[in-house]
Amino acid sequence: MFGPHLIIDGMRCDTRKLADRNLVEQVLNDYPDAIGMTKIGGPYMFEYQAPDPAYSGVSGLVVIAESHIAIHTFPELDYFTMDIFSCKNFDHEHAIEYIRSAFDVKEMDRMLVQRGLSFKGPHHGKLGANDELIAAANARLANGIISKEPALPDEPPTLREAAVARAQHNGNGHNADGQMIWPQYGTTPDIGTYGEQAEGARHGAQVVDLSRTSTAPVTADGVALAVVEPIQVNPTASLSGLLDKMSATGQQGRALGRALATWERLARDEQATISLAISEPVVAEGMRQTLTYAIDRHYVDVVVAQADDLFADMYEALGHSHFDGPDGMVSLAEGREQTLAFFGELLAELDTASITSTQTLWAAIGSRMGAKVPRKGILQAAAQAGVPVVTPDLATSAFAPALLAAAGSDHGLTLDPSRDATLLAKAVADRPRLGVIRLGQGSADQALMSAMGLADALGHDEPELAATISLGGPSLGVGEQAVAVVAPVEMTLPLLVTGLAQRMTGGRGRATVKQPVPALA
Repeated sequence: MFGPHLIIDGMRCDTRKLADRNLVEQVLNDYPDAIGMTKIGGPYMFEYQAPDPAYSGVSGLVVIAESHIAIHTFPELDYFTMDIFSCKNFDHEHAIEYIRSAFDVKEMDRMLVQRGLSFKGPHHGKLGANDELIAAANARLANGIISKEPALPDEPPTLREAAVARAQHNGNGHNADGQMIWPQYGTTPDIGTYGEQAEGARHGAQVVDLSRTSTAPVTADGVALAVVEPIQVNPTASLSGLLDKMSATGQQGRALGRALATWERLARDEQATISLAISEPVVAEGMRQTLTYAIDRHYVDVVVAQADDLFADMYEALGHSHFDGPDGMVSLAEGREQTLAFFGELLAELDTASITSTQTLWAAIGSRMGAKVPRKGILQAAAQAGVPVVTPDLATSAFAPALLAAAGSDHGLTLDPSRDATLLAKAVADRPRLGVIRLGQGSADQALMSAMGLADALGHDEPELAATISLGGPSLGVGEQAVAVVAPVEMTLPLLVTGLAQRMTGGRGRATVKQPVPALA
C-alpha cells in the first residue's frame, strides 16, 4: 500500500502497563478514533509465553480501513515496538503523544517511512492525486524527514551514532525552517522532551483513560477492595479475551476470569502437579469430550474421579447417549447393560496379578479400549497420556457386581484401598507444588487431601498447595490462590478449557508432565 508508516520503539515505560493485556487492548481499541482512523476489525489480542520469560509479552492488532496498527510488548525487558501504517496522512506527533501517555514512555526511537512511492493508483488522503503525493513525499525525503534507507544495524556503533548525528545536525533536531527532523534510524531527535522534561500536550493530544490501573487501592475495614471495570463488548474478541476482561468485573464474573488465569499459571509451572477432583456426575451432563481434551493436552496430571463418572464415560465411549430429563440426566437400560458386560469382558482379559489398585485397573482398561469403542473418552485419554486415574468409591458403584464376579473367579482380582492411597500420595508429591481443580465436592476431595497428608508419612515432602479452583462448590482453602466459581460445572468447565486451549494452543509439553506411576508388584 501507500502512505506514512510510523514505527515506535518505546523504553523506560510503566512495565505493569506493558504486561496488562486488558490495558493494551483498551489502548488499541481507542487509538484509531483518537488519530482519525476507521477501525474495522479487532483488537485481536495474543499473549505469548516464550521459553525465555524475558521475551514473553502481549501482542495486539487492529485492522483499520486505512491499513493496520500493531503492538508487541516485552514487559521484562521494559520495551515495546509498534507500527501505525495508514494510506492517509495523520498527525504523527499526536499519535506519538497518545502512546507516550498510555504507557508512560520516557524514551523512544521512532521512524517515519513513506510507503508506496511507486504506487500508481488513486490516493484518498489530503494530498489528492498521485503526482502530488510523490512530489510531496520526495520533498520530505530530501529534507531528512522521511527515511527511505534500510534499517541500520546496531553494530558497529559508529553507524548508529552517525544516524543520530545526521538527525540532530541542526540544534535540537529541527531544520532551518523549524521542522522536526526525524532520524534515519535510531534515537529520537528530541530526547529529553518526553517524560519528566516533556512540554505540555502538543497538537491537542488526548489523555488516555487509565483509571483501572491508576486508581489508588481502596480498603474497607482493613480489606483491600478490587476495582470493578465494566466490560466493553468486542465482537471479534476470543473467549480467552472475554474471560480476561471478566476478571475485572464483580462477583462470579471476576471469579471465572481469575479461575482461567490461575489454571494457566499452574499449567505453565513446570514444578506444579495439577490434580483434577471430580465429585459430581458431570460426564453425563456433556463434559466427556471437554475432560478428554484437557487430559489429552496435559492440562491435568492426576484424576481422582467418582466411579459414576467413569461408568458414564465408558457408556458414552460405547456409543450410547445421555438424555436431559425433567429430574436429571437419563441413561438407557440397554446401554447400561452393555456397559457392564463390556467392563466384565475387559476384566477377564487382564493379568490380575498386576492389578492391585484402581489406578492400575483403569490404566489397563483404558489402554484396551482404543480398538474396541467408537468414541474416545477419559479412560482412553488418560491411559495414552500417562495420567493416573484413581476412584475412591469403586466398591459401591455400578461396577461392583462385575468386580465381585472377577474377585470370585479363578483369577481372583483383589483391589487394595491402601495401595490406591499410597500411589496417589506419590503422584501428588511428585513435584513441590500442587494445584487442585475441583468439580463439585465429595469423596474425590477427601481422597486427595488424605493423599497429601500421607505423602509426609511415606517420606516424601508434602507439596505446597499452590492454588485451588473450585467449580460448582465452595472454596477449598482461603486466600488469593483459592478461587471458587459458584456456578454449575457444565457451564464453567467448557469456558475454562476453551480459554486455556486458546492460550496454550499446543497444550503442555510432554517434558513438563510426570511419567505414569508404575504398578507395584
